[in-house]
Amino acid sequence: TSQKAHINFGSGSLSGTFMTDDIRLGSCDSKHGSIHISQMKFGDVEKQKTIFTGTNFEAIVGLAYPALAEPGVVPLFDSMMKQDLLKSNIFAFYFTSKQAEDLGLKSDLTFGYYDKTKYEGSVTWHPVLYKFMYGVQLDDIVINGKRMNLCKSKKCLITFDSGTSLMSVPVWAHEKLVA
Repeated sequence: TSQKAHINFGSGSLSGTFMTDDIRLGSCDSKHGSIHISQMKFGDVEKQKTIFTGTNFEAIVGLAYPALAEPGVVPLFDSMMKQDLLKSNIFAFYFTSKQAEDLGLKSDLTFGYYDKTKYEGSVTWHPVLYKFMYGVQLDDIVINGKRMNLCKSKKCLITFDSGTSLMSVPVWAHEKLVA
């Protein structure tokens, strides 16, 4: 029996069947930095209900921690680490605006490194405190130079989720932000 997949997310859902195959990310020419992941289990999308139009999903692979994965599925990044495929066990997203895309800059995802040409200054690393998704400590939110003091009396976490452009906060934080 094939393992079925059904995943709900903020802007819709995907369903299908899990399958196993080798996956190659990047160029098919091994001289140009491709990553070949052997025997990767991933969800083959058969039905989708999303806010997007068209058939924009063919498969879904996860980057979250194993605790969020479907039973018996090792997330893509964990598979890359287990197969020792990366220079460093990191991945990085670079997101551009529509205006930047019009100038030729493109959003990207890198595995094993971060592109130092995509930012100025230094990187500040934070420990992941919530190893389900990527929850790190949030000290406060500052709007127009004004501290919101959201985390003055509470421990706050912020989760980085590449799978959504939506932001969500607890009710108590929302009430303080709109006050």
